[in-house]
Amino acid sequence: MWATLKTYRERVVGGVLHTWLDPIWRHGDPIDLLEPRSGQTIDVLGLSCYTWNWRLQCAIAAEVKRLNPECFVVVGGPEPDYKDPEFFHLNPAIDAIAVKDGEITFSAILDKLEVGERDMGDVPGLYVPDASGRPASTGEAIQPATFPFSPYVEQSAYYDSILAGLEPGSYDVILETNRGCPYGCSFCDWGSNTMSKIRKFEIDRVHADIDWISRHSVNIVMLADANFGILPRDVEIADALNQARSAAAGFPRHIFWSAAKNHPERVVSIAQRFAGSGISTVHALSIQHTRSEVLAATARSNISAERQVEVCRSMMEFGVPIEVQLILGIPGDTLELWQSCLADLMEWGIHEDYLIQSYRLLPNAPAASVDFVDTWKVDTVERTMFDYLVRDESARINLLEKPDRIVVGCTSFDRADWIRMALWGAVVKGLHNTGFVQHIAVYLRLTHNVPYVDFYRQLIDGLMTNDPLLAGLRAEIIEHYERFLADPDLSDHMRLDSIGTFGYMLHPSRWLYVRVCQEVDDVFARIGDWVESTFLLDSVTRGLVEYQRQIIVLPSYDRERGHEFSVDVDWPSYFAAARGREGFDSLGEPVPTPGAVVRATDRRSSERVIRADGPGEGYYGKPFDWDSLAGEERWIRWIEQTVMDRASSQLNNLCDLRLFPEPSA
Repeated sequence: MWATLKTYRERVVGGVLHTWLDPIWRHGDPIDLLEPRSGQTIDVLGLSCYTWNWRLQCAIAAEVKRLNPECFVVVGGPEPDYKDPEFFHLNPAIDAIAVKDGEITFSAILDKLEVGERDMGDVPGLYVPDASGRPASTGEAIQPATFPFSPYVEQSAYYDSILAGLEPGSYDVILETNRGCPYGCSFCDWGSNTMSKIRKFEIDRVHADIDWISRHSVNIVMLADANFGILPRDVEIADALNQARSAAAGFPRHIFWSAAKNHPERVVSIAQRFAGSGISTVHALSIQHTRSEVLAATARSNISAERQVEVCRSMMEFGVPIEVQLILGIPGDTLELWQSCLADLMEWGIHEDYLIQSYRLLPNAPAASVDFVDTWKVDTVERTMFDYLVRDESARINLLEKPDRIVVGCTSFDRADWIRMALWGAVVKGLHNTGFVQHIAVYLRLTHNVPYVDFYRQLIDGLMTNDPLLAGLRAEIIEHYERFLADPDLSDHMRLDSIGTFGYMLHPSRWLYVRVCQEVDDVFARIGDWVESTFLLDSVTRGLVEYQRQIIVLPSYDRERGHEFSVDVDWPSYFAAARGREGFDSLGEPVPTPGAVVRATDRRSSERVIRADGPGEGYYGKPFDWDSLAGEERWIRWIEQTVMDRASSQLNNLCDLRLFPEPSA
């Protein structure tokens, strides 16, 4: 933001030159962060504010104001709640809130301060305190219509000074090619630019940014466009990123992007280009929920789930793994609808990595409005969220980190329902996405017409309720979520007491996966008995349960020796044919192969992606390099290499499988 504001002032407005102090971009104690600026007068302080840094920014504002009482402090970003009548009373160090784009507004503030005026009532795009101290709008913000200059290029001297002390490829950047979003999802506040016309950056500016990024050996590009692929030229921009990467020896290494919601053909074209070059080897299905009544309740009904799934099916045919983005706790959801949502994805042939986020109330998103909260009778808790799957057990919640408001109840579900929904999410992620029982569920669906929702209801509310071992694991997850709702100091992570030297806490889904792997033989004996008694199937099913058990990557696996086991049917070919298959598209029984063996030769986890130069490794693959370790050290290394990232059967199951003797054609 510093570079954007500075570039606009210097290159678009011009005029009087100011002394711009270097920005504060690290997290830390405010006094320590300000120490390099000791003795310097600060006349204007601009702060870009998000949930994760809001308290820190307020502390910086207070310290700067203490040292510079006449400093004018303006805050922007999605966090400052200008609707709160007590905002300026609660934050006396702040003089104004800027809404929407900040370039023109901030420059106008500088113009006023240059001539000694502190009354900003005639600067559009602000909230300032009125006579009673309540936030008062100064009018609609004037937003830039053109974006001709690249902040990276214009402020390259500053960036070069920072990067000089860092290893190439150890830093990430944000790239914008447009601003605005035509949608108005109630949970979202995309730069305060939702429900707005898209404003394109000049293509020369975009190319300049891309060139700078590739030349500076960037690791990851976070593409800040809300709907990349919504514009025809976005395909050209994707090509430019790939070409720059090719010319710069593979930099940037990766890109994360938010795909356009209603333009499947263009998104497929872009995603295939990115997958082909290796810059993006996972495609995100930003669906939030599968059921139309839930999407309508969160003002997302104008975004077609079917169109997004159409994109995913095309990407799976191309060999690109899918990441499904879901929201737990959308007002309008119910336990039954949530169960159906998870099963719908399986019915569509999407079985990998359901990324489930809690429904957060962002201060300036529509869902945080009084009308929305009152209509749905929204019940929330405040928690400091650690979105990673693991959390360092020694890490304590920083007092300068602002907790999120998490929706845990409303008119359509209560807290008890929310706990059950969270349990379902954890079990499906921990047992289905990882491939622990996925092959069993797929076979029963495609060959014996057992709906996925019925399979998991029988598993979660049947076997995991009645079997002592699995019921104990289920109860621990439920107790975790009960404590999570009661204790504001907890995060959504569980301590792995079964490995005493493991210094991290795990998301419940990963905790469950580790625990069932630790008891794998006992667990599969129970699963085998349950499958046969519940679904009344024959010995083929018992062979399937054993096949599922044998292909799970465990600490006992040795990449030098590989793994070999017996099968009586050709399960590898069956599941190759089943991959990505929709639930209604039935599949016959596997071919009998009495006396055959399967040999696994995997040396690393990898989601095989079809790239321009042939099959390639996915972003999340890691080597199975625990050969020389023993005991807890071996388990810990296995967790680090297979559990701490994306949940996918291609990462957690053995995949380099060959059947001997090979079946005849």
